[in-house]
Amino acid sequence: MEFRFNVAQYFKTPIIKVTNTLLPSGYYEDRRAVLDATSKVSEILNDIGEASAQAQGLTRPVTTAQKLRNSDHMVYLMSEKNGKNGVVTGLLKVGVKSLYVFDGDGETHKVNAPCVLDFYIHESRQRAGLGKVLFQYMLDQENYQPQQLAIDRPSDKLVGFLRKHYSLSKTIPQMNNFVVYEEFFNHNTSRDSSSMETAQLHFTNSPNTSLFGPQFKANTAELRSQQTNGKSSALPTMATIGNLQNAPVGRYAAQRPRCSMAEIIHNSPGTVPSEPQREF
Repeated sequence: MEFRFNVAQYFKTPIIKVTNTLLPSGYYEDRRAVLDATSKVSEILNDIGEASAQAQGLTRPVTTAQKLRNSDHMVYLMSEKNGKNGVVTGLLKVGVKSLYVFDGDGETHKVNAPCVLDFYIHESRQRAGLGKVLFQYMLDQENYQPQQLAIDRPSDKLVGFLRKHYSLSKTIPQMNNFVVYEEFFNHNTSRDSSSMETAQLHFTNSPNTSLFGPQFKANTAELRSQQTNGKSSALPTMATIGNLQNAPVGRYAAQRPRCSMAEIIHNSPGTVPSEPQREF
C-alpha cells in the first residue's frame, strides 16, 4: 500500500509497534516533527485498516487511529522499501481483553486474555511468508504463545494460517465472536473469583437506597451450584436488613425547619414565640 509521503522515515525497522500515542515505539523528535508523525501514522492506520475491513467483508474497520488512541491496544505495521516512498504491507492489532469463555466441559471462565483483533497482509504480498514473519514478531515481542490467544472473528484465511503454521485446529465453541483453541486454558487460568461466599448486599448513601432499600448482588448460577453441593453462605437475614439504616448525605442530611401549618393541624407547640401582648 503506497502513500503520498515517504513511510521509511517512520519505519526504522521493517516492523514497527504503534500504541495509543500514534507514534512508532522509540520515536523521539521535536514537537513539530512529532505532530507531523502523528498525522502520517494516523493516515497509515486509517487506510490500511479500511483495506483490512474490505478484505474481510466488514462494514466498519476494526483498526482506526481514533480507536487506537482511545485504547491500550497495539498495532504492528510492516513495510518494505519499494519505490520512492516505500510501501506498507501489513498490520496486526492485538490487545488484552476481559472475556467470558467456555472450556471443554462447558464451564464459564472469566479471563484477561491476549487477543488478535485484526490481521491483514496486502493482497499483492500475500503467500510470500510475510504473515508468518509479522505474527511471529508479535509473539516474540509480547512473549505470547499462539495457543493462549483469543481470535476475534477470524476469517477462513486466518484459521488456515494458524492451522498451517502453529498446528492449531481444535476450537471450543463460544457464545461471543471470539475463537479459542483447546490449549487456550493451559495458559489462561485466571477465573472469576466472585462466589456466594463473598456476595453481599450493596449499600450506598444514595437517596434511592434510603427509599427502596439495599440491592442484593449475587450470581444466580453460583447460588444454584452451591445449593447443589450443600454449601451455605453467610448472608444477612431479613431481620438484619430491617434494622439497617443509611445515613443521608448532601442536601438530604440538612436539618429541615418545622412546618408551622403542620404544628397547627396537629396541635403541637410552635418553635416561634408568640407575639407579646401590647398595652394600649
